[in-house]
Amino acid sequence: MEERSRVLLATMVGAVAGGVWGWLYLTQSGGRIRTQIEPKLDDFVRELSNVRGTVEKARTAANEGWRSLNDITGGAQGRWSA
Repeated sequence: MEERSRVLLATMVGAVAGGVWGWLYLTQSGGRIRTQIEPKLDDFVRELSNVRGTVEKARTAANEGWRSLNDITGGAQGRWSA
């Protein structure tokens, strides 16, 4: 029964997605909505890219901090070693 439910759910999600895609690309009103949405999606993607760059910089800084700390402490093993 669980497998049947998953198949039914996947079929319904696919049908809805196909209907939305068809409406967006095959109707005039969908085209108007698409022209309104596309710039916002571009802005969103650009922001995600900026966030990814910021996270990468923070990760690099944290790694460098840990390396410096290990150099200062003489590379002591263990989290609480002095």
